[in-house]
Amino acid sequence: MIKQELTEINHLKKEINLLRQKLQELSYGDNESIVTDKVKGSMAQFPFLPRTFTIIGREEMSEECLEQRNQMAQKIRAKTQNLMEKVNSAFKYIEGIQDSNVRQILTYRYIDGLTWEQTGECMSYSWETVRKKHDKFIKSIPDNTSIYDVR
Repeated sequence: MIKQELTEINHLKKEINLLRQKLQELSYGDNESIVTDKVKGSMAQFPFLPRTFTIIGREEMSEECLEQRNQMAQKIRAKTQNLMEKVNSAFKYIEGIQDSNVRQILTYRYIDGLTWEQTGECMSYSWETVRKKHDKFIKSIPDNTSIYDVR
């Protein structure tokens, strides 16, 4: 169970960044949204060939639209908070491990998202050694243990 939860951390961090990006897109203006459209015209000089222009502008949002945007932003903030609490629990779990090597391996592998080879290189070990230390630690944990139980 622990290994599965640790593997999920990097994905949670990516999702947090995605949600933050969506939230930033939503909060462009207080009551405005960006709109684009295309219009047809011609070139300014001879031979006056037809051409398409893209125009970008701001459109004032209706009250209903503003309310929907605010509700969506609230949901995104709540989801982000929930994911951040999970990632924070993982940090706390890793901090609580007594063995410094294991803490470093778990941090490089699951928090930083490094491969086994990169983790071994950071720790001046072969990737096989790092993997064996990791597997030995994971096997020593009872099956029903969860990183989210740590407070």
